[in-house]
Amino acid sequence: MKDESYPSRRRFLLAGLAALPLLGCEASAENCRQTERGAGGPFYRRGAPWRAKLAEASEPGEPLIISGRVVAAGTCEPLKGAIVDVWQANAEGLYDNQLSGERANGFRLRGQMKTDDEGRYQFETVLPGNYGDGGVQRAKHIHYIVSFPGYAPITTECYFEGDERNRTDPLVRESLVVALSSFTHRQERRKYLKGTFDIALRKAN
Repeated sequence: MKDESYPSRRRFLLAGLAALPLLGCEASAENCRQTERGAGGPFYRRGAPWRAKLAEASEPGEPLIISGRVVAAGTCEPLKGAIVDVWQANAEGLYDNQLSGERANGFRLRGQMKTDDEGRYQFETVLPGNYGDGGVQRAKHIHYIVSFPGYAPITTECYFEGDERNRTDPLVRESLVVALSSFTHRQERRKYLKGTFDIALRKAN
């Protein structure tokens, strides 16, 4: 379903590509290099609920847990209380503001959370689907806006190892690709994917 009230994905993606700095760095709590930026896209919505469980139990898709740390670039200092705002497409490759009826209710697959004393965050969701628009074939990804007082906020994306479109999506940066593993939840007896995505912010000028 195409919603003409939103600018085309292609326009946003190509504009985002032109604006991305080629930093040649990795987002890792080990080396604390500044995280590379990514495209925000046209489907961001302000005011997502404060929650770490993005997907309802009835949400189709592979259950996924993403965790990580938000730290200061260069010093590795954990940033307690950093705001992590995330949003994504569903397993079909559609955002909630492309859906209709009951499926469009609320902030589906969107949420905000704050990091703990060690700069850690974690959320539960489902693996997003691929999508294409206007010739741009997107790899699976989750959008982030991360902010902390005194530091430059960052808009970025995490991607996932094993996705064939990582090689052809012009917005993918190697440093933003997350390795996934799987485990079975003992109580739920349900299989989950899990990955780690660390973010390093630079001080504001």
